[in-house]
Amino acid sequence: MTRAALLLFCAFCLRAQSAPAPELALDVNAETDAVLSNGWPLLIRVLVISADGQPVSVGVKSGAWTQALQLTVTGSDGTARTWPIQLAPEASSSLALSGLDTAEAVWLVAPADSSAFPPGLYNLSVTLDTSTTSASGSWSGAVSAGASVTLQAEPSTLSAEDEASKYLAFAAYSRLKGDTQGTASALDTLIAHQPSILEAYSEKAALLASQGDYADAIALYEQTLSSFLAANPNADEPLILFTRPIDDVAAKIIAQQESATVSSALPGRTEPVIAPDSIVDAYGARLATGTADASGALTASLGGTTVTITDSAGGTSSALLFYVSPGQVNFAAPSALALGPATVTVKSADGTSQTGAVTVADVEPAVFTLNAAGLVAGSILRVTAAGSVNEDLYAVDASNNIVPAPVDVSKDQVYLIFYATGIRRAPQTQVSVSIGGVNIPVAYAGPQGSFTGLDQVNVLLPASLAGRGDVALILTVGSSQSNLARLSFQ
Repeated sequence: MTRAALLLFCAFCLRAQSAPAPELALDVNAETDAVLSNGWPLLIRVLVISADGQPVSVGVKSGAWTQALQLTVTGSDGTARTWPIQLAPEASSSLALSGLDTAEAVWLVAPADSSAFPPGLYNLSVTLDTSTTSASGSWSGAVSAGASVTLQAEPSTLSAEDEASKYLAFAAYSRLKGDTQGTASALDTLIAHQPSILEAYSEKAALLASQGDYADAIALYEQTLSSFLAANPNADEPLILFTRPIDDVAAKIIAQQESATVSSALPGRTEPVIAPDSIVDAYGARLATGTADASGALTASLGGTTVTITDSAGGTSSALLFYVSPGQVNFAAPSALALGPATVTVKSADGTSQTGAVTVADVEPAVFTLNAAGLVAGSILRVTAAGSVNEDLYAVDASNNIVPAPVDVSKDQVYLIFYATGIRRAPQTQVSVSIGGVNIPVAYAGPQGSFTGLDQVNVLLPASLAGRGDVALILTVGSSQSNLARLSFQ
């Protein structure tokens, strides 16, 4: 046995016998051996992971766990250097690490400070030492990691790679400093100079999401994923770096929608947009004296409740009613409504009348879902060599809850047929569907044909969605985006 093999064997023995411990990795601007220019921000990051994937807790008796970190900088001659650094963001008091859970801390050096450093090689070392300060039940010991950075004057002309590194560093620095304008400026500059840098688009999408602009964030994530797939049509690697952020933002939109009232046409609500010949939900109080469902043909009076709409041209139309109750009325917006501001009046059987302002637009897409969690209402048509079989897209569990039935797109051709409203007046070329961040060609989009105001969309699901699990479906018509719905893929 060679000495190297013996040492490796002994290290394995020691690890197998010791308690779980953390392990460190150190980099500067995402590189272990970085070559950067004076005047660029420096982001010195330490990544903390579990050495063997087993759960391990890191904590100190008081304060943040980062108090146990010691960062040293030396020049090429071994002389210690003192750099003006700032730790960001603030750390939690303790860490719970495992094979999936990691943590990091980042020290920032401002561009103005790095410009004053003499050019040359600098060696960095970080140590996590809790041997005397560990909290009860936490790991006690010391581990270290190192990295280096070479600073030089910025060349008069940067290579494409160096330019990308520069602006991504400025964007990350501004983000960690809480400077959203600086972050956006750096990313926009990089995108303008190098439109093919997908990381810039992903970072900008993350910035939009952090500001609560979820719709634009999703759209930008989808654009990034589409660009990647176009450049790498036969990519074998998992697309989780693209799809996970899309799913995370989609979940936030769904949560936002679950806590908000949508399509209200009554006082005290945000003014909604409705489309002619679409199905509209109105919410409020004392809208009806009881509950009634339409049976057979729709009528303009249901349970004594009526709905009239006065449009921008001064015309007044009666709406056909699907359902009425004291708190909710569902009606079909008349097809002849003029576009622009309008007023909806709901009058109940006892004479109580309530009005609300709406805007009438050609299209206002909305996807029908089966529950508050956004499970899409529709069906699948599975095409096999033996023929076509219609199957429900949902199932009922042991507790009688509606749950997604996983769709397997890895074997047969599978068409998704789902239902919407407010899209029929747009040409099909303006209708797009995104599922899990993947843009899906639309085979049909238009009236369902049997029910007033109901529209239908048919799409062929690509095999690339196999194994994605629970993902979001977004319907976009022109510049208008629908609510989110969900699908599950096995």
